[in-house]
Amino acid sequence: MKNLKITGVNEKFIREPLKEPFGFKGRYLSELWQSVPMIKSENFRAAFPGTVSVLWSDANVFAEHADSSALMNKVTLRALDMINGESFVSPDSLIAAILPDLKKYADSVCGREVAGTFVLNSLVGIDYALWSLYALENGIKHFDGIIPDYARKALSNRHAALAHIPLVSYAVDENALRGLLESGTGLLKIKIGKLCGDGLTKDEDMKSMLEWDKARLTQIHNIAKNYSTDLSKTGKVRYYLDANGRYDGIDRLESLLDHAERIGALESIELVEEPFAPGNEIFVGDLPVTVNADESAHSLDDVKKSLQLGYKAVALKPIAKTMSVSFAMAAEIESGGGQCLCADLTVVPLLAEWNKQFAARVAALDGMSVGCIEVNGDQNYVNWDVLCKKLPAGMDYIPEKNGRFVLEPGYYSGECKLFNENEYINLF
Repeated sequence: MKNLKITGVNEKFIREPLKEPFGFKGRYLSELWQSVPMIKSENFRAAFPGTVSVLWSDANVFAEHADSSALMNKVTLRALDMINGESFVSPDSLIAAILPDLKKYADSVCGREVAGTFVLNSLVGIDYALWSLYALENGIKHFDGIIPDYARKALSNRHAALAHIPLVSYAVDENALRGLLESGTGLLKIKIGKLCGDGLTKDEDMKSMLEWDKARLTQIHNIAKNYSTDLSKTGKVRYYLDANGRYDGIDRLESLLDHAERIGALESIELVEEPFAPGNEIFVGDLPVTVNADESAHSLDDVKKSLQLGYKAVALKPIAKTMSVSFAMAAEIESGGGQCLCADLTVVPLLAEWNKQFAARVAALDGMSVGCIEVNGDQNYVNWDVLCKKLPAGMDYIPEKNGRFVLEPGYYSGECKLFNENEYINLF
C-alpha cells in the first residue's frame, strides 16, 4: 500500500434539529451537531460528517457544560491540526498514534478526565475521510479491500438481510410502538434508566427509575408479545434494553430481570446494554441474559476486561468509536468468543450506510436468524429526506421494509460508492 501524505485539512459543523426531544441517560437532546472534517491527500479530497453526541460519549461533560458540543468540536479541530502534513500507510495506525495526546487535550479542554468514547466520537468524520482517501489512493473499489488482515475473520459473514433495530426512546407511545411492530420489526431497542425528577436523592432516583423501567417493560411487552417475526429464532419479537450506565448495582438490575420473568418477558430479552457506569467492575456472567458493553468499551483492553466480567457482547459502533478502532475490537471479540453488533448514534444517512457495510459482515446475535443494525435517524431528524440527498452520486438510501434491510444482489461484489465524493464536500 502507498505511503499517503495529508496535504490540507478544514472543518465545518452543521446543527441538525430533531423532531422531538430525544431521551436517554435520563436527559434529552433537541439537536445533534454534525462535525464535517475535510482532508486532502495528494490526489483526492474527502469530507465526512461525524455526529457529535456528548450525552452518549460522556454524560458528565454533557451535564457540566452547556457548550459541550462545541468542546468536542475543539477536539476534532485539534486532531486535524495534529494530522495535517503527516504521512500514513493505514488509517488505523494514524488514529492510534494521535489518540494519547488527543486524550490529554480533551481532558484539558473539558476540565476533567473525559471518557475514551468522547475522544473517539470526536474522530469519526476524520476516520471515515482517511479510509476513503486510503481506498481512493490505492485504487480499492470494494469495502472488503479496506478490511485489515487481522479483522477479516471477524468480518467474514455475508448476510442477505439485516434486521432493522428501531429505537424506542422514552417518548415513544403505544401507537408509535404498534406502528413499528406492524411494519415487521423483530428487535426493539428500548431505552431504560429514565431520570424521574429533579431534586431527588440518589437512592430516590434509583428507586423511581427502577419502578419506571418495570412499568415501561410491562407496557411494551403487553403489546409486543402479540406479534411474531421470522427475524428471530424463536419467532417472537426480541428486546434490546439499553440502560446507558444508569444502574448503580447488581441488585436493582436483578430486580428488573425478576420482574421481566414474572411477566413472561425474560426469554424475549436479547441483550441488556451497559447497565452500569464505566469503571464499575461488577461481574454479570451469572445473569440470565446476555449483557453487552457500549460506552465502556473503546479499546482492546476494554473489550478484554468486559469479557472477563462476563459481558458476552460488545456494541462496536464504528460510526461512534471510529472504524479504525472497531476493526480491532471486532477481531478481539471474535477471538474471545463474544458477540458484537452495530448500534446507531442517531447518525445521518451517509454514516448509516457505512455502518451497514460493517453490520453485513459480523455474525448474527444468538437469538436472531439474520444480522442486525440499529438505524434511528429517520425517526429523529427533521431533515432526514434532505440528508439522504447528501450521499455520493449514484447512491440511494434504501429504507428498511418489513423490518429488515435487504442487501441487494451485488452488495458484496459491487463497487463501494461510499469512497466517492459526497455532497458534504460542497461546504468547502
